[in-house]
Amino acid sequence: MNIGTYADGMPSWVELATPDAPAAVRFYGELFGWRAEPGSAGLRERSTCLLRGRPVAAITSRAGLEHATWTTYVDVGDVDKAAADATAAGGTITTAPSDTADIGRTALVTDHSGATFAVRQTARRDGTGLVDEPGSFSWAELITDDVEASAAFYGRVFRWTLTSPEGALNRRNWKLDDHAFSGLLPRPAGMPAEIPPYWDVYFTVADADATVATVTRLGGAVLMPATATGHGTIAVFHDPAGGVFSVKEAAH
Repeated sequence: MNIGTYADGMPSWVELATPDAPAAVRFYGELFGWRAEPGSAGLRERSTCLLRGRPVAAITSRAGLEHATWTTYVDVGDVDKAAADATAAGGTITTAPSDTADIGRTALVTDHSGATFAVRQTARRDGTGLVDEPGSFSWAELITDDVEASAAFYGRVFRWTLTSPEGALNRRNWKLDDHAFSGLLPRPAGMPAEIPPYWDVYFTVADADATVATVTRLGGAVLMPATATGHGTIAVFHDPAGGVFSVKEAAH
């Protein structure tokens, strides 16, 4: 699906911060078919990843990181207000609002529980140019220890609401103006206690089992093999630098 613009409160972009950007470009390029386009002057450490000529993600080099991390960006009309609302709701501002050429005005936020996300304000209201197609962004999901506190935080910052729990894992969907767009998953019983709450990033793939094999061949690790769920067949991985991400098999 081609996407032109994003409304306030909608996840619009995903970006990987990694200690080894060239290796990440090779890994995700072969896995998803991405072509990396280097940033303009002043943004040489950041590459925009294209699929069929449309931007789908970014990979940024960050020296000194212990492991790679995917970040979900939420589109807003006013980054400074969103940052203030997040602080008032019990979050902290990890990176203060700032302007960057070709990106817009952004801020990095840590919610009440320690899960990190970003807010993004652009004049074009653009973002990921493809969604729900093999190799593109599909879904963002918050893994949390406290559903009610998360509902209160994101409700105050973005006006999001939650659907009723579904299935054995009590997964819920985030909604904005009756449109479901992301998920919330209470911490699964098998998830190690030392892993803090986080926003998981999902990409669509044509074949989840084939993706498991490719990730393994490219040096990544399988955290959860392809598994049929009420929300489709999914799998969870980390890339060679430790960046956790998930995939969801496209509906056939």
